[in-house]
Amino acid sequence: MTITFDPYDPRHLYDGVPFDHLARIRSEQPVCPTPKGAWYLSRFDLVEGALKDIDTFRADLSAYSGLNGVEDVPTEQLFLSELQEPTHGEVRRLYNATFGSHRVTKLEPLVRAICHQLVDAMVKADVADLHRDYAMVIPGLVMTHIMGLPDDTPDKFSEWSEDGTILKRPCSPDVGTGNHGLQNLFAEQLAQRRALPEMPNDVFRTLSEALIDGSPLTDQQIVTQLHFMVQAGVHTTRGLLTHLVERLLLDREIFERLRGERDLVPNFIEESLRHDSPVQRTSRRCTHAVELGGVALAPGDWVEMGIASANRDEAKYADAEAFRLDRPQPRAHLTFGAGSHVCPGATLARLEATVAVDVLLDRVARMDMLDSVHYPPIPGNLGHDPIPARVIAAD
Repeated sequence: MTITFDPYDPRHLYDGVPFDHLARIRSEQPVCPTPKGAWYLSRFDLVEGALKDIDTFRADLSAYSGLNGVEDVPTEQLFLSELQEPTHGEVRRLYNATFGSHRVTKLEPLVRAICHQLVDAMVKADVADLHRDYAMVIPGLVMTHIMGLPDDTPDKFSEWSEDGTILKRPCSPDVGTGNHGLQNLFAEQLAQRRALPEMPNDVFRTLSEALIDGSPLTDQQIVTQLHFMVQAGVHTTRGLLTHLVERLLLDREIFERLRGERDLVPNFIEESLRHDSPVQRTSRRCTHAVELGGVALAPGDWVEMGIASANRDEAKYADAEAFRLDRPQPRAHLTFGAGSHVCPGATLARLEATVAVDVLLDRVARMDMLDSVHYPPIPGNLGHDPIPARVIAAD
């Protein structure tokens, strides 16, 4: 009997991901069909191998944009991960110029100041929302600073993250050229900078002055890559921070232990990335016929990389279903991808997560749940549900 799995099942947002079913899939049918005709990879070795094999499995995020495939996307609207080599490598170097560790580490004081300001407000409130008042706000404020955008931009980022705009493109069926708010913002900012006697030394200038395959990027290409930076650096980081703060709320034992053993904070973050993967799957397309896990895949087949399942593979991790702070090699997970397409914003995400947790542990004595509140499951797949709590300040 064929086993199936639907990684897009909306019930997961409310009932949680059925990890018991995924365990059965890993054991009995590690490459299984989905209701939409794709193939779901469930084991760590299969997902890692496929993520690294970019020649066989091409990144294709078009389904999130309401499209049938990258073949429906104009070249200038392809996101970084969808670009083919050698173009991908050249554009990726531009990302590294902005999000490399040498630049990100300098942002620590800014991130810390943001977190302290947000905690100031939460401890004064009768009830705070750890999602909307903290986790959602931090990445938007940080990205706004990095990009040199207007002060009201973080609110717009949050709005576009919630309504799905951040996943769409101008070519999406329900958008259309000139109607994409996020891309319009970047187009306007680019034009304003070009009107100055000299462009500020920021990411707009980095992209504007670059030569890719010997030619400058078009304005649409620049806007597309800026858009993807926000999609990866705001939307998904918000999911990581949400999982972290909710786990601190729901598991007082972990909260108390981290307060007393601060050297465990990095392990806590990596275990959250593994156990509570904020990105539970990512889509690829088969470029040629290949056999994987005993299944014959055809050119054009959709393949869902089951990151959430791979990160709980009992063949890879001892006591895989447990949330543990003592795992050896805590970074040995697939949440940021693998190979040449590993997430270029991983360093920034880890910095924001570390500081956000540190400031909570510094400033907060405890966080209390509210009675009769249904808290969203962890992982929540970038869900938007509130996480109400009474945040009690430390002495």
